[in-house]
Amino acid sequence: MRRHRAAANMFHMAALVTLCGAALVAGCAPGPTGGPGTRPTPAIAPPMAAKSPAPAGYDGRRDSLDSVDPSVLRGQRIMLDPGHGGFFPGTRGVNGLTEKEVNLGVALALRDLLRAGGASVQMSRETDIDFLTPADSSLRSDLAERARRNNAFAPALFVSIHHNADPGGAHDVNESQIYHQLGDEGPAYEFAQDVHRSFARNLGIEPTKLLPGNFYVLRTSDAPSLLSEASYLTYPPTEARLRTPAGQRLEAEVLYMGIVRWFMRRTPRIESLEALSAAGMSDTLFAGAPRLAARITGAYDAATLRIDGAVVPVLVSGERVEWAGTPALAAGAHEATLSARLATEGSAPVKRVRFRVTKPPASLTLLLHGSPLATTRATFAAEVRVFDRDRLPLGDTVRVRLTSEPPGVFAPAETTIIATDGVALGYLRRTHTVSVRLAARATLVARALHAPAVPAARLPLATQTAATRAAFVRVIPGDTALALPAALLPVWLDRNGFATLAARAGEPFVLPRLAGYRVTGADTAWPGRVTAIAGGALHGRRVMIDPEGGGDEPAGTARGGTRASALNLDVARALAAMLTAAGAEVGMTRDAEQAVSELERVQRAEGFRAERYLRIGHANTTPKAGHYFSSGGGRRWGQRVAATLAALGLPGVVVGESAKYPIAQVSAVALDVSLARTDSSDAALRAPGRLRAEAYALFVALAAELASGPPEWPVDSVAVLDTAGVAVGGAPVRLGGALVLQTDAAGIARFMRTEPGAIEVVVEDARAALRAVLLDSERGRVLRAPR
Repeated sequence: MRRHRAAANMFHMAALVTLCGAALVAGCAPGPTGGPGTRPTPAIAPPMAAKSPAPAGYDGRRDSLDSVDPSVLRGQRIMLDPGHGGFFPGTRGVNGLTEKEVNLGVALALRDLLRAGGASVQMSRETDIDFLTPADSSLRSDLAERARRNNAFAPALFVSIHHNADPGGAHDVNESQIYHQLGDEGPAYEFAQDVHRSFARNLGIEPTKLLPGNFYVLRTSDAPSLLSEASYLTYPPTEARLRTPAGQRLEAEVLYMGIVRWFMRRTPRIESLEALSAAGMSDTLFAGAPRLAARITGAYDAATLRIDGAVVPVLVSGERVEWAGTPALAAGAHEATLSARLATEGSAPVKRVRFRVTKPPASLTLLLHGSPLATTRATFAAEVRVFDRDRLPLGDTVRVRLTSEPPGVFAPAETTIIATDGVALGYLRRTHTVSVRLAARATLVARALHAPAVPAARLPLATQTAATRAAFVRVIPGDTALALPAALLPVWLDRNGFATLAARAGEPFVLPRLAGYRVTGADTAWPGRVTAIAGGALHGRRVMIDPEGGGDEPAGTARGGTRASALNLDVARALAAMLTAAGAEVGMTRDAEQAVSELERVQRAEGFRAERYLRIGHANTTPKAGHYFSSGGGRRWGQRVAATLAALGLPGVVVGESAKYPIAQVSAVALDVSLARTDSSDAALRAPGRLRAEAYALFVALAAELASGPPEWPVDSVAVLDTAGVAVGGAPVRLGGALVLQTDAAGIARFMRTEPGAIEVVVEDARAALRAVLLDSERGRVLRAPR
């Protein structure tokens, strides 16, 4: 199924040859004690045992087809997906056999076996075709059409048939791999167990692996699903056997026995799951919470009901299972899922039901941000919160009217605002004819329109303080009001960019740090002006960072003993801080020197709903930016990393394919970056500023990749000197109050001008009196000594 190429870096290869040649001339083969030049003749290595060839498989079945009961297939719907086809040949054997023709041959033979048992079988293709359209000729569109056909057929099982290729380009490797849907430890896992056992007993290939898979056709399938990589087509003995109809039929028979065994399991059956009204009618729209009721037949020892992913209590009465009614549900859309299992036998496929809850408003509360009593008649914000009868924020739209008692105290005198997600925001100012003293005797009133039963919210203004700053924060360029998504909102800022901050007498105003933005100069005057870091390219983007190795796995070791896993974690932590400062939501597969399996890394990325997945390494191989073979986004991202490293004066990487499990299995666009060889010197790896420079390059590359249109970000640099004019290496330098860089051994920190406007450059090192000098362009720069 997967094609992998080993990319060679010719410069590094040439350097390696030169160094090895010099070592041989100098006579530096190790002596008896490991020192150079103390041994006159090289040691003679003992002869290596010849490697046994891998089994080709397909010699014949151990189990009879009569060992399974085909009657269980009667009436069952099964979807078969012969991978690839048409424009996409898939793997190609040494002697030219293509994966697409083998996949189809196996699927056709399996179809006939299943139909003979009474199953209703549909295939994604029965000829050598693909599913490309004139508008979209990508592999993704081909896979999407297979997924659509599968879910439209609503099968009991989905089986995708593939054959593999060696990721290193070797032709002496062979194994079987059975993948089940990642996250489905019930029917999909049990199905894969049955097929895995059938493969291990009857195909004759070692090893036979059972693995969770997150391939597109698996994660988009509503039915329990499996993807088989029965063997390596790049192994010539196996290719020869799969070229024959007998070899293809044998594989079909092995799959057939696993499928039938799954249907033979004594699993419970979820006959129904319904959302019911008070009258017992099934529906999808409810004024208040519905009754959720299900019927399960067959023995089971566990039934689990979830609403929006959270387990809720149930009442079990014989075959009937009902939701206990707690906790209360907020207004809006919901999904309930029910699973049932008889341990040691099997699990029923999950049933789900979707419904919407509507609720009327029941109460209001009123808060102020800023003060109506300020002597300058500053704008203040009125925040109205709308709740339902369960005291949950009301998600439905509600119209709220703001007035004052007595009337005419504020402008506008009467205004209607709209509540969304339970919050309505209005902006008022004391009229020029009303004094502070008169305003202090007034009351602000909020009423829900078209809901006369809801009590009005009243807020006497005499208790409000004037010791606050309140205004809209402005964004350049354009000098527009700042608007933020909820994920980025600090407590002092509302979603419309209205800030409320305590005013401290005698203290200079400093705008707090705001994720995704930096100030546009030094000590911006109130109400504050900011600019979006990297044009806002990272705002709200979900990025999972995966530092390779951890625990007992060093992922490479330097000559001085430094573990690559520690370097990877240092770079990952620095990058995470930069991405967070730029407004991204960041997850880490690990944030300590702990062991994390490859599967856990994928699970954490999927649970985080990552859009981008970045593995960071320092392997004892050529530095590389690796992507999944069919990922155009991953390839472009790798090219962007290579270009950014070069622009910032860092060692480059080769862009190529990666065969690592997480890169193949995460649904996010993924990249596997190895930034330097671990077996280089500790001094090079731990040079001042080196690891933070790597993190900054990865940060800029991702921001540029996510920006709308190719950005033109010029490179700039700053030198840090002590009072004697000597360069200071490793000095922290903060840009715009947001990103922290570090100078290299020459005292220089390189950065890119990723947004317009003046930028504050602050050397944050209290060890000595330092000064900063911009090397490229001083226009629009403000440089400061340490704080």
